Amino acid sequence: MYKKIIYKLSAVLFLVFFSGMGILLAQTQEQIDQFNKERKTYFTEKLELTDAEVKAFWPLYEDFANRKMKLVEDERNTYGYAHKNADNLSDKEIKETLAKAFRLKEEQLALEKDFYQNKFMTVLPAKKVMKLGKVEWDFRRYLMRKLREKGDGDGRTRGGGDNGSSGGPSSGHGPSSMAMPPAYF
Repeated sequence: MYKKIIYKLSAVLFLVFFSGMGILLAQTQEQIDQFNKERKTYFTEKLELTDAEVKAFWPLYEDFANRKMKLVEDERNTYGYAHKNADNLSDKEIKETLAKAFRLKEEQLALEKDFYQNKFMTVLPAKKVMKLGKVEWDFRRYLMRKLREKGDGDGRTRGGGDNGSSGGPSSGHGPSSMAMPPAYF
């Protein structure tokens, strides 16, 4: 009974936290490059970054995104191992797996806090740092919508989608960022 509850809870957490992240897995380098180009264009336009801000911000953001992705992959692999071996794990092993997964979540939060409260503040005005979380979120939503439409084949969104506007970077919506925003505003 306990293992079934843990398994179901883990599955729900996995879906919630990684729905946006799994999109980037198993992509070709060309697709990844296109994603990064579109993300950079979108973020630069939506945040209204100056040339000086672009030069200072993007190396920091790429470092942040890469570190965040590594932590997310580690967390996903931890849950993946636990799910694959759920019937063979002892309660102690399950508890250790959960502790590891939550430690990785804490590391993600610490990373976000460091970058948002410290590093990004050294290269962007506070208002742009605050706006960054929303830009990331909007970017992710656009990518999910775009993938749903692509999967339909007829260009219509499955499930009705949301009523927000959509479009490429010039319209204010582009593919998803690799990092979740630290807060929802």
